[in-house]
Amino acid sequence: MKYDVIVVGAGPAGSTAAKCLAEKGIKVALIDKKKFPRDKPCGGGLPTRVLKRFPYTVDLIDSISYGSITYSSSLRYKFKIMRDKPLIATILRKHFDNGLVKIALAKGVDFLENKTVKDIKIEDGKAAVIFDDGTQLESHIIIGADGVRSIIADKANLAKKTDDICLCILEEQQMSEKQLDKLFSDKRVVHIFIKTRGISGYGWVFPKKNYLNIGIGEFETGNNGTKPKTNLKEVFDKYIEILKNKKILPKNFTIKNLQGGTLPIFPLQKTYSDRILLCGDAAGFINPITGEGIYYAMVSGEIAANISAKALENGDASEKVLSEYQKIWQNDFGKDLKILGKFNKHWKQDTEKIVRRLTKDKTLAKLIIGVTGGQISVSRYELLLYIRYIYVTIKEFITRDRID
Repeated sequence: MKYDVIVVGAGPAGSTAAKCLAEKGIKVALIDKKKFPRDKPCGGGLPTRVLKRFPYTVDLIDSISYGSITYSSSLRYKFKIMRDKPLIATILRKHFDNGLVKIALAKGVDFLENKTVKDIKIEDGKAAVIFDDGTQLESHIIIGADGVRSIIADKANLAKKTDDICLCILEEQQMSEKQLDKLFSDKRVVHIFIKTRGISGYGWVFPKKNYLNIGIGEFETGNNGTKPKTNLKEVFDKYIEILKNKKILPKNFTIKNLQGGTLPIFPLQKTYSDRILLCGDAAGFINPITGEGIYYAMVSGEIAANISAKALENGDASEKVLSEYQKIWQNDFGKDLKILGKFNKHWKQDTEKIVRRLTKDKTLAKLIIGVTGGQISVSRYELLLYIRYIYVTIKEFITRDRID
């Protein structure tokens, strides 16, 4: 065997898996179809818990935001959260992903870029990836971290055909630090527009150090066939006008680099097979409310590396042994994804009253921002969220009844 483990996909999941494996003295190849550094469509909002769990990422952060303003779909209601501690970190994906690859290489990982995997082969005692030029590379285990349209998941018969996706388009362009300070202050205040222009999703504005990222995302689960398919480009154009009218963007702002992307919403039912493990987007690990996935990508890469190392040590990379991977990620972050998945259906509903109630109760607003921003675990705070929301609803009803 040339390698013990082959990791396909050099995003946050794959780079983390490769780094963790190399640190254990395991010979690992990291493969990506692109040449690095490469960019990727992404808002670039990073939960602060990434920095806590993976402290080496601190040097890859572009900026920190200390506040947010969230608007209802009608723009009638908004609530503002300001903190002394970081609310979210922001990154430039080109810099962040390339930085993670460099960290993995420094640990002894072999990086094969510009190499496209088109198939896999699983046999007794070995696994192989087959490239588009017909050559192949052998190992004991393959970790698929190759995104939402994962070749590894497809060839391992683990992928599922589904309409449960999130479509997004975004614009990221450079701005002077002085201009960003003027528009968003040195706190780099984030703006979130819930169900902007009626989409089953939200719009965002993420100011960074010298860049501004603007985008909209729509969850297809919210379009239960009752309305025509959304033209996101038209919505985005009108969204830009809203931002200009709100003086969030300068009047002379023009779109220069519009990009689009697709995200999974729910995890695959099975994320392992004989000599195969799936991580990150390839496994469907995404926050089904916000579309954020870097935290789950890196954690799943770390878990996959630990399980692979254990399988190699015992000389058994069978499906039965690798099934432990799914048990561990389900216990680690799977509960959160399951609960958040239940809330995904609310994109179909009128969210106006929810935002209105958040404007009336800062405790509830902070809990919602903490959960959706990935600062706190929703499984730990689920009961408190329900209780607080019921309390605010009753309080609003009583107050309105007194006024009437």
